[in-house]
Amino acid sequence: MKLTLKQAWHENFKIQPVNLALMAVIVVMYVWEVLISQNLTISVTTLYNTGAQYAPAILFQHEWWRLITAGFLHITPTHLLFNLVVMYFIGKLLEWQIGHFRYLILFFVAVLIGNLTSLAFGDLNGISAGASGGIYGLFGAVVGIGVLDRFHDFWRRESFTIGVLVVISLLMGFTRERVDMYAHIGGIVSGLALSPILVGTSCKTGSFNIKWWGRLLSALVTIAIAGLLLYVALNRGI
Repeated sequence: MKLTLKQAWHENFKIQPVNLALMAVIVVMYVWEVLISQNLTISVTTLYNTGAQYAPAILFQHEWWRLITAGFLHITPTHLLFNLVVMYFIGKLLEWQIGHFRYLILFFVAVLIGNLTSLAFGDLNGISAGASGGIYGLFGAVVGIGVLDRFHDFWRRESFTIGVLVVISLLMGFTRERVDMYAHIGGIVSGLALSPILVGTSCKTGSFNIKWWGRLLSALVTIAIAGLLLYVALNRGI
């Protein structure tokens, strides 16, 4: 039976309400940036005023909220569109499989650790924005789940495909200017670290046998990574 547009939208929303809500916030934030900047390409001043990542403001003025808000800001229409398209498809797959709450935690932790990695190792005087850290966290989670799925092909196939795309993307990123590779790498690492927590009885595809201590170790490793990055970043600011 062919679904109407309204029915299709309703079914799609049931699959990925959190992902669609996050995307809607990102779009609203970009419209706000455009209205302030009076240009589709957002000015540095507007980026700063709306919450982009800027190391001196975080380290010396203690505006730590920028580590999260920067993940919802974008600089150009192409920057926004590319991230939204990727987020739609990879987010739809993950949220459907791991559940809404786990997906929300994954995205926010990936944004946070991605931006902490940038703060710890990136340009101290640069200003950055974008959901790429969160998106690369989704990539890392798919790869991690693929490694953990020992008995079925679904996640291993998805993991291999995403893994190849990530390697190509990273290699291309190193050849381009104004790409925050540290945020991308941090996002991937966070997704990999969190993957044992993400899979469980709610995961609709795959076969996993992860003990409680495996999930605990996953949480402790993620916290340790964030703590180490924070320590490095704070020592850069001395």
